[in-house]
Amino acid sequence: MAHDIQYLSDYVDIRQLNALYNRYADIGDGQAYSSLYTVDAEFNIVGNRIYRGRAEIASAAAATSVTVHVTTETELDIQGDTAFQKVRFISCYRAPDKAKNDFVATGWYIDELRRTDEGWRYHRRRVELDLDTNEVFRKMTISDQFNALAEAQ
Repeated sequence: MAHDIQYLSDYVDIRQLNALYNRYADIGDGQAYSSLYTVDAEFNIVGNRIYRGRAEIASAAAATSVTVHVTTETELDIQGDTAFQKVRFISCYRAPDKAKNDFVATGWYIDELRRTDEGWRYHRRRVELDLDTNEVFRKMTISDQFNALAEAQ
């Protein structure tokens, strides 16, 4: 499988985007996190709701500061200024006092990305958990935050 320099450059840029996603989500930095999305993006947590636009997406990220996000290698299809990826993830709960980490769930990110003036950005991100979404939120102690976000819709 031969790839040109542009493909390899895009691949590295998208992997960096994924790494920043994990870091910003882990610290609950909603503003930095939402900047990784296009202005008109959709972030769909299956079993919870679809967050639209950077402001709603920032509110979802702000609720995840007790989560550790781990992603595996991406399955990536780059088609010009649009890319599609599927990424396996592992979520862990990190106690606020940093006394423990507990495995919580696995799942998939299924993404449509767009090349923008800011670089590659998520345009549509779908989160498919392998476990019941409400149970995952309960284990992470974030049920109240996400229930409030779902009701605000």
